[in-house]
Amino acid sequence: MASSGYEFSSSQNELIGDLAKKMNFVATLLIAIGILGIFLGIVNIFNALSASEKTAIVLNNLIQGVFSVLVGTWTKNAAKAFTQIVTTAGTDIENLMIALGELRKLYTLQYWLAIIALVFSVIVLIIILITVIAVSF
Repeated sequence: MASSGYEFSSSQNELIGDLAKKMNFVATLLIAIGILGIFLGIVNIFNALSASEKTAIVLNNLIQGVFSVLVGTWTKNAAKAFTQIVTTAGTDIENLMIALGELRKLYTLQYWLAIIALVFSVIVLIIILITVIAVSF
């Protein structure tokens, strides 16, 4: 089959391939950590802790586990598309766009988490300021 699309050079393919390998390693680690977090959350449901401790620990483990699995999966999908750039011919731009789409999902999640954290921080700061002002009068 003849390739009609743009092809990256061998040095560009080497760079992209190295990136894909490193992303795949990190993605696999994140997925494993996420699965472990979910598992620990489920195990902690049956632990003999007080109700409030159990709820906090279980929610923490489950939420972190799910986020790690999501981030790991999107990173793995991006790594796969980057690998496709190196190992296929004629579809480099299409595979690059797939990889960028997966990275966009990842950074959209991080963007919204950062916005939520900033809003929460501002709310906490306002509450602290109000408390300090109220106590001083």
